Amino acid sequence: MLPKKNYYKILGIDKSATKEEIKRAFRKLARKYHPDVNPDEPKSGEKFKEINEAYSVLNDDKKREMYDKFGVVDGDRSTYYQSTPGSSRSNFNRTPDGTYVYTSSGNPIDFSEFFKNMGSSGRFSGSNFDFFNDLGDIFDVFSNKRSGSTRTRVRPNIPREGDDLRYDMEINFMEAFYGGTRKVQYIDPATNKKTTLSIKIPRGVHDNQKLRLKGKGMPGEYGGPNGDLYIVIHIENHTIFERRTNDLYIEKEIPFSVATLGGKIKVPKIDGGTLNVNIPSRTQHYATLRLKNQGFYKLNSDQRGDLLVKVKIKVPKKLTGEQKELLLKLKNLGL
Repeated sequence: MLPKKNYYKILGIDKSATKEEIKRAFRKLARKYHPDVNPDEPKSGEKFKEINEAYSVLNDDKKREMYDKFGVVDGDRSTYYQSTPGSSRSNFNRTPDGTYVYTSSGNPIDFSEFFKNMGSSGRFSGSNFDFFNDLGDIFDVFSNKRSGSTRTRVRPNIPREGDDLRYDMEINFMEAFYGGTRKVQYIDPATNKKTTLSIKIPRGVHDNQKLRLKGKGMPGEYGGPNGDLYIVIHIENHTIFERRTNDLYIEKEIPFSVATLGGKIKVPKIDGGTLNVNIPSRTQHYATLRLKNQGFYKLNSDQRGDLLVKVKIKVPKKLTGEQKELLLKLKNLGL
């Protein structure tokens, strides 16, 4: 049976993706397509339901294994209930006790776990799911104050601090360079109302850095304070520059003649424009030139790292007759 939908393609991941990669891919798409998270994004609705469906299968080890083996992908259980002899789905049957089985070479495989609660949870239903009923879908709920087992032993009616939340936010390279503000909409677990948070991204923020919003986590119990919300920053790569701490790296090709005799070249600046760079004579292939204070801003500071230019000597693919003649003379001279 061939699958109707490619869940891996929907999430933009490889079939070998880990659970963490699946979760990160889902969160990225959820923030893009769910109207309560990104109200300015015109695409939502059906696209989000498709993303949610793919995540529901691939994030569950049993469901993912069955999907990989048997292609159970429709998300509409009725397509399996009405199997008829000779049809492409005739191997799916419903037993009198309500169990769904797939029969292959005479060996039935129980699919009841795969379909369990899929309708009631709203994961695959078209219109009645509520994405924010499960904060774990967009936020990680965690606690570094106590374990779940310890919590159950605490005496009742004692004020307890709420659990912390983690939210993974992707920003582009220049947002990290300049800083800025991002707005996130979500259902506040304390009030159950739609809330907008303005999250300040500090200039020079680092990849995987955590920003703490005190009191924005899960509500406390019996008068205890709310937990905190931790924003984990993930920075997209730049097309030209590579960041290492506060330094920036870039590769630049130069002609053999400039590397040998020296000269000037232009390199791009991270904040726009170009820089004139002196190339010393006899510069070697892959030599690195350092330009002070042209790198990334240090966190919450006006100071900057350096820009390091890695020189690559360009070998021409085509030569004119005159160029060949001159190079032959240089070759005869031992150069």
